[in-house]
Amino acid sequence: MNSIKLLATAILLTIGVVTVKAQTGDITLGVKAGVSISTLKTGLNAITDKSGKVGINAGIFARTGDDLYFQPEVNFASFSDKYSFNAKTYDAKFRMINVPLLVGYKLVKNKDMNFRISVGPDLYYNLKKPVAPTGYDYKKFSAGAAADAGVDIGNITLDARYSLGLSKVNKDLGQKANIFSFGVGFKFQ
Repeated sequence: MNSIKLLATAILLTIGVVTVKAQTGDITLGVKAGVSISTLKTGLNAITDKSGKVGINAGIFARTGDDLYFQPEVNFASFSDKYSFNAKTYDAKFRMINVPLLVGYKLVKNKDMNFRISVGPDLYYNLKKPVAPTGYDYKKFSAGAAADAGVDIGNITLDARYSLGLSKVNKDLGQKANIFSFGVGFKFQ
């Protein structure tokens, strides 16, 4: 229940910041979609034949600030990971709400194109319980740290992002989700 409260607080904080900034006119809103490649990292030797599968992500974002900016997002993300444990194969499929809270800096800025980098916390909430070995359930809530590199060309945004799992999505299996994603977006200015 605490993880639900934490996720709800993060979403409400994001909506609050966006609402306040939208009233001052100093905000850009956008939509984005892309693909994700994941791996469930673990130090447990009993897990073998690990392979991540391509998933999708789509959502909305807001960006406020100029050279230094804040970019909260709310995304739907899906990814999966196949592995063997105790001579049985599992295909853990994740369907999640993702809330990255990024702080970024525009390295190159002109009216036609911006190159930017950003970092920040990356929060995930499972919408569906992934398949797991009996007694090894996946958690509803997990957190990570995201690093993003992107370019804006007019209203089009292109991003490459890596999310490093900081909390274990499955404590008993020692698994942390590491996700690399590519995205394309459109800014409404």
